Parts: sequence; C-alpha cells; structure tokens
Amino acid sequence: MSEIMDALRASSDPLENDLARVYEHWQQVKRNQGKPAGLGYEPRDINAQGTVSVISSRVLKGSAGFEEVDTNQSYEALVVKYPDRFSEDVLAAAQERLRLGATKVDQFRRQDIQFFIKTSAIELFGERGVHPTAESWIGREAHLPELHKENSYADETLSKGFRGLVWLHEQEKDGERGRGLTAVVEFGPLQSRRSAQVLDAVFFERPVGKELLEAHKDRGSFISRINESRNSRIWPIPDNEVDELLSAVREKVHRIAEYESQSPDPDDYENLEKVEDYTSLRQVVLRRYQTAFRQALLNKRPNCCAITGTSELSVLQAAHIIPYAERFADRDKLENGLLLRSDIHKLFDAHLVSIDPQTKKVVISDLVKSSDYLNLRGKTIADAVSPTSLVFHFEHFRNKNGEMAHLG
Repeated sequence: MSEIMDALRASSDPLENDLARVYEHWQQVKRNQGKPAGLGYEPRDINAQGTVSVISSRVLKGSAGFEEVDTNQSYEALVVKYPDRFSEDVLAAAQERLRLGATKVDQFRRQDIQFFIKTSAIELFGERGVHPTAESWIGREAHLPELHKENSYADETLSKGFRGLVWLHEQEKDGERGRGLTAVVEFGPLQSRRSAQVLDAVFFERPVGKELLEAHKDRGSFISRINESRNSRIWPIPDNEVDELLSAVREKVHRIAEYESQSPDPDDYENLEKVEDYTSLRQVVLRRYQTAFRQALLNKRPNCCAITGTSELSVLQAAHIIPYAERFADRDKLENGLLLRSDIHKLFDAHLVSIDPQTKKVVISDLVKSSDYLNLRGKTIADAVSPTSLVFHFEHFRNKNGEMAHLG
C-alpha cells in the first residue's frame, strides 16, 4: 500500500496527486472510526488497471463507500474536477451521486422516524419475557444491532438520539415470539457499547409481520429486503418507506375491525383504524413524543412556565418554538423548547404571544383583550433558547399581527 501511495504522491499527473489525498482522507476516516486504515483492493487495482479505469468502475457501480467520507474527498469529486479524463456516462453518474448524496443526508436528518430496527426483545434487553408495552420498555437500556457500514453517514444521528420503527423477529431457541412491525420507539443517544435508553414508545395494537413481507416479495423495495437479512440489523429508512409501513399497520387494523364489526374509540391512540391515511397516522404516533420532549425540558429547566412563572406541573406543556410541523432539523433540541402553561402554549402556537429575539421580552398581540395576558407584556424570558428559533417565531408573529402588536 505504501508503494502505491508514494507513486501517486510523486506522479506528474495532478489527478493521481489528488487521488493520494483522497486515499489519505479515507484512511483517516477509518482510523477515527477505530477501524484498520487499509484501502482494500484499491492499490492492487490501481497497479493493474490504472487510475482512470478504477475510478470509473467504482463510480459507475456506486461501490466506493461514498456516504462514509467527505463528498469533496471522493472518487465522484475527482471525476467532476477532471471531467475531460472520464467518459460522459461516468461524469453523469458522479454528478448525480454528488447531488443525491448531499440531499439524502439532509433529508434523513429532517425525518421524524429515521431508522428501521430488526431485532428481538431478548436481544434488546438481555432477558426473556419483556412485554411489548410502554411500561415495560420506557426508561430501560436497550442494546441495538449494528448499522450497515455503507450507511455510516447515519452514525451522527444515532449519537444524538433517534426514533425508529422496531420489528421484533422470533428466537425459537429462546422461546421468543416474533411480532413483526411492533412499535415506534424514541431512543436516547447511542453509547459506546451500542446501548441507548428508551425514552418513549408507541406500540401498534395490531402488528404486521410475514404477510407484509410476502406482499412486497421481489419488488426490490426496502420492505422486500427486510426478510433477506436473517440477523438483527439497523438501517436508515427512507421517509416514503416509513409512510408505507405505517399505512400497512392502518390497513391491517381496518381489515380486522371490519371482520370483528368493531367501532373503536377515535380518541384512543392505539385504535389506528380510525386514522384515514398514513399522514394522519404519523401524526397520531408522533404526538406521543411530546412526552419525552417535555420530560427533557423538566430535567433541564426551572419547573415553571417560562412566561407566567406558574409551577403547577399538571398544566405545564412543552412548546416547540419552531413548530414540530416545520420539519426543522433541530426541532427537538431543548434550545427550541419552552415550558409553557397550557393556555399560554395555545396563544404562543397561534402567534398571539411571542418573544422579541433582541430583548427576550414577551410581546402580546393587540388581538388579545384579556388583562390577564396583557399584563405579561415586557416580561423578560430567562431560559436559554435558540436565537434562530426566536427569530422564526417572532417573524411569524409580526406577519400575523402587523405593526399593531405591542413590543413590550
């Protein structure tokens, strides 16, 4: 390996000089991940086939570990930098990979549900008989399976906390029954031994299993590949596949409800058959995560309303400053949250109350007439919140209320 690196560095061809720097970057990435800093077959193939041929082959096959490295230090970047050295199809493939690579990571970070986790209850918790209920899971340390190395771009998200669809498969030798697609679970940050705390969980009353895999057999979709991996595994999951899986849950409950002539309570979150489409189902499922966000705020902030000072926990709610529906990448960071009394929360979400980002003083719309609220004007917020979030909310407040609003 050192011989090929020395040859590339000493070459009179600038492409080969840049390739040496790309390989050095790749090696450093592996060292940072605690892996051996080898280059695989690259040195052998460079000697046998030449630089341009190897780069072209890897780009066309999409097999260069693109997501693991800085996109500016990739085969694709070299192709774009030296377009006259490569064929049109290689250049087109490199440009597409670079475009999709950045988009893919950005979209992934913004998703509500980011991972699909195939495992068993025994593997998660190291013991038999853990019931699939929120009471049995929340607060426990779960051991998570490995992430496919080609998906290492998702490591950063795992390290910060994440949500995943959990598929429980069978472990016959341990008497563990597989339930299939069982729950949406929110985990805390992944720790060094691949453990993460369960912060919240929503279990499907009617899990879907082998019938879903059979329906998608040979389609080439993400769902069709679930059954191909016999081992436990965690994958980043495309947003459209999340929708399809949630839709499959809804459809199964519809069928069972029709068969049993049931009329479930539409206000019960577990009765998913009352949700008309997967977009609504997603909202029903994700509303439960307000619980985890609220608890995190209670752990880090004074246990009182940031605006009124009310300390009665039963009326304190977790408010997103930039609303959850905006799909803001950092929407669940505590800097984007406030503990607010329930009535203040409603006014805040309606942009009738806001906070001036320059002074951090409370502002009240002139559309509000009650002195109970008008008396809050000018109060300074002490919580450490994101200036970006405050600017976002305040701009919407100004747009809704115009110059009529009093600015404290």
